[in-house]
Amino acid sequence: MRRPLVFLLGTQRSGTTWLANIFDSHPECLHYYEPFAPAYRLFPYFPDEFRRVTPPAEALTAWVRADLPRLELHRSKLFDPIHFTRGQFEMEAWLMAKLETAYRRFHLTPLRFAAQYNLRHLNRLGQKPLAYFPKTDIHVVAIKDVRLYFKLPFFAAALDRARFIHVVRHPAAVVSSMEHQMGQGRLLEIRNHIARFVADVRAQESLAHHEPVLARVRPGNRSDALAAYWRVANEQLEQDLAAIPARAMALVYEDLATDPLARTADMLAWSGLAMAPATDAYVRASSTSRTDRRTALDTNRVSATYYRDWVAKVPREVLESVERVCADSPLMARFRPYYKDA
Repeated sequence: MRRPLVFLLGTQRSGTTWLANIFDSHPECLHYYEPFAPAYRLFPYFPDEFRRVTPPAEALTAWVRADLPRLELHRSKLFDPIHFTRGQFEMEAWLMAKLETAYRRFHLTPLRFAAQYNLRHLNRLGQKPLAYFPKTDIHVVAIKDVRLYFKLPFFAAALDRARFIHVVRHPAAVVSSMEHQMGQGRLLEIRNHIARFVADVRAQESLAHHEPVLARVRPGNRSDALAAYWRVANEQLEQDLAAIPARAMALVYEDLATDPLARTADMLAWSGLAMAPATDAYVRASSTSRTDRRTALDTNRVSATYYRDWVAKVPREVLESVERVCADSPLMARFRPYYKDA
């Protein structure tokens, strides 16, 4: 991509969607929500999320370099994807939702372009305040994806202008939230695949150093597997980002939750953006209020208490898994200031 590119990385339920919405609210940032999700079929050749990819990977590099700039064309089916107005966006979103609903009502496979549109704009539909088009003076492109924790060396080599923000959240909150979401019929992708996480990691020689963690996972225990997923993914990201310190930013979710405006200003400045009024408004609204959820990706909450609430209500069996698998992770030291009185 010609413009500076920032990847927003982390595991499921770590705050990556909030980061995505923060960047999307900026008028000079064009954001893409999880374009590497298999359901989008934008990168159908891209390796499975549990597979490690390291450079040179020449063929994959060529494909990704060719297809990333084309993402811009997928943002709209009826209008110019950059310059269309809020009214045009809302009309198109209404039409695509009606098309998908109609097909599903009659038990038909939805039209691919309508389903893709709705998936691609999940983080925008129904959420306010968020920046809408037109975005005519774009300085930064941001990509949020939770599937790239084993792909960072590949992207760092293939995209020499890319930078990476890694957000990490307390594993008890992450695993508890994932279990809760799965119980409500969400997170289907990770729910359907987590049972093979340990075996897939073990099968890769480049990930053999994670074996002591994998050995703690009890067969058939999903919370153990989710805790291992949190630890292996985040520790691997930390290790890979340490090799490119000038292009990496580490962010503790709890730090963002307790001082969202300051942390957002830091992230934007590091990414080459100044705080914008629309972003300031979004951060204030999303971190200080509880509203009715319009989509599964709404992020409005009282952030300064929300982060502690999840850890305080972790079920005993989940907490046991987190203690078993993650207690001695070097990442745990980052959370002590926030939970020392919990």
